Amino acid sequence: MKKDMETFLGTISAIPQKMMRNLSFPPAFSLPDDQNQLRTLDELRQNKPLVLLFFRGAFCATARRDLLAYSDIYERIGNLGAKLVAISVDSTSELQLLRDKLELQFPLLSDLDFKVSSGYGVYPSDETEAGPQPHGEPAVFILDSQGRLIFSQIQSGPKGAASPNEMLLMLLYMAQHNGNYW
Repeated sequence: MKKDMETFLGTISAIPQKMMRNLSFPPAFSLPDDQNQLRTLDELRQNKPLVLLFFRGAFCATARRDLLAYSDIYERIGNLGAKLVAISVDSTSELQLLRDKLELQFPLLSDLDFKVSSGYGVYPSDETEAGPQPHGEPAVFILDSQGRLIFSQIQSGPKGAASPNEMLLMLLYMAQHNGNYW
């Protein structure tokens, strides 16, 4: 029984201490983008719904596939009055190379010190197929036009992300309700 309790306590200690709740205002941030321009949450949002896509990094094939899937719907996201930004712990130069290689139209932000990711409850990891490499696991957050959290999915591994089409359905609903979900 003692061993089971230790296992349980070890498991829950990995869970973020402070989960964000729907309708809460997530932490503000200021991060450099792939062009070395400092971007703030408010500037990115511009009183519109915002999809924040946290991805593992340029090294990850699954992350690159997910970024391309969001790139495929980027225009539709904009047509629904929303914005999209992706965040990883990659350097700005790595992000610039990634953006150019994948021909992405949305900003990529660098969270080198993992402070923003941690504030959003993104799981840290260093496990990769190629060996240890620090990164954050995938997560998706949607903020409404007032900046409130209306959706979050925080993953503990690289697979099983919410599909971009599911995000489009939420954004479509929000577009029909003045940028709000609730």
